[in-house]
Amino acid sequence: MKEKIKTISKYVMNIMAFINAILVGLAPIWGWNLDKVTDTLVVLGGLIGAYLVSGKIFGEKNDYHEIIDDEEDEDYEEYE
Repeated sequence: MKEKIKTISKYVMNIMAFINAILVGLAPIWGWNLDKVTDTLVVLGGLIGAYLVSGKIFGEKNDYHEIIDDEEDEDYEEYE
C-alpha cells in the first residue's frame, strides 16, 4: 500500500508541475493573474516532495543503513 501511495504521489506531482508550467507560460500571453494559483501548486508540490523524501531520510532502511548496522554490531562484539 505504501508503494502505491508513493507512485500516485509521484504522478500527482508530475501532473501539477505540468499544469503549473502551462499556466506560467500562458498567463502573460492572455493577461491572466495566476500568481496565487501557481504559488499554491508549488507549495503542494513541495509538500508531496517532502513526503516522498522523508521516507528515504527517516523511515526506510536501505542498504547503506544495513551496512552501518552490521558494522556497529561487529564492533560491539569485538569490545565485549
